[in-house]
Amino acid sequence: MVERLQEPLKGTTFVDLDGTLLSANSMHIFMRRLPAMLMKRGAVAGAIASLWWNSMRSLRLVSHHSMKWHLTKTARQHLEDSDWEQLAESMARSVNPKVKDYIQSRRERGCLTYIATAAPEEYTLPLARIMGYEGALATVFTEDQADYTELSRHAKHEAIERLLDEKQLRLESFLTDHTDDLPTAAAYPGLTILVGVTKKTANEFRNSGVTRYLN
Repeated sequence: MVERLQEPLKGTTFVDLDGTLLSANSMHIFMRRLPAMLMKRGAVAGAIASLWWNSMRSLRLVSHHSMKWHLTKTARQHLEDSDWEQLAESMARSVNPKVKDYIQSRRERGCLTYIATAAPEEYTLPLARIMGYEGALATVFTEDQADYTELSRHAKHEAIERLLDEKQLRLESFLTDHTDDLPTAAAYPGLTILVGVTKKTANEFRNSGVTRYLN
């Protein structure tokens, strides 16, 4: 009996968030807007706490990881879904037009799109919906700070591989600007596209065989 031919796997693009899909840094936007958002919800203590963590980070007295966990925890305690949507909408205004156009050109050919980032999923998921993408891989909040693991470097590469396998997808392109994504780039050098990188960063990626650019 002739076996039924399998349908070809769906092409998929993964795009990093900060410095790639967005020209701005989403965490900086989150840090800047959070105190006012908390005040609007009547969370005065939370707003003061967020300002304190922002200040401690600016003075390099706490790690980025610690600040990120505390700000996300405070935000989750007080913000509503509509607040996260508004935050994502503000971030969407910083989308890199060249990246937006590239992804749109791929989507017109049937390519799926996912954001893959170390940023919190609380605002990354609504941002993906606003952009019309299929979803996002992002850092998941944990109540225990010791278990809080950012979706970066090897963790991001592993998450991308899991999604490709679970949904039976085929990687078509991977867009990034940061050397934290070298593990994924090393696995897919011919499919990785660098966005607005410095010469130093480009050289680091070139050692992994990456030679495609979107500048």
